[in-house]
Amino acid sequence: MDASADIDKPASSRRTRKKERTRREIYEAAMGLFNEKDYDDVTIGDICERADVAKATFFLHFPNKAALLSEFNEKLTSGIREQLEGFKGSATDKFCFVISELAGEWQRNAPVMRKMTREFVDALPTLEAGKAANESLLTLTMELIREAQKAGEFRKIAPPHRLAAAFVAASSALTIEWTEMPGVDTSETHKELLDVLLNGLRQKPK
Repeated sequence: MDASADIDKPASSRRTRKKERTRREIYEAAMGLFNEKDYDDVTIGDICERADVAKATFFLHFPNKAALLSEFNEKLTSGIREQLEGFKGSATDKFCFVISELAGEWQRNAPVMRKMTREFVDALPTLEAGKAANESLLTLTMELIREAQKAGEFRKIAPPHRLAAAFVAASSALTIEWTEMPGVDTSETHKELLDVLLNGLRQKPK
């Protein structure tokens, strides 16, 4: 056995933890500032000063302010996963709960989320960038759809990953529209989207 490899493991682990801690501190500093003053008035310099890091360190973790949106979604879905542990109810109930929590959290953070989303779309208007920002949500949605199909609650009209991609794409489109319409409640628009997903567009026979 290579003894040097064993020695390197703890050092590598410490570096990883330090990197994760720094990223978390930058994110928390940014969100704290966004809640204290207008998003547009917060500079990357302000965030670095609050987090006590150099600008170069900020850019090691985030390419710009808008990239914090990906981190928000990641933390949001992680929190929802924790809430799902021990969840009582059907697979469909679980799916509805997740969508409701997602929409509610976005609404509670509406001022910051609107501006961050708008900047994200303007700064990184590519399919890959959008996919990366919603990766955690896409994975969670796919898992829930797969569970519902397995339980016989959702029709197997398409693979879970395809249905999840369609749902997240529609949700993202609604979110972008929401940035232009301050009076719109995301919880209501996502309820409408959820109704379409669960019940389809066709009129049910009387």
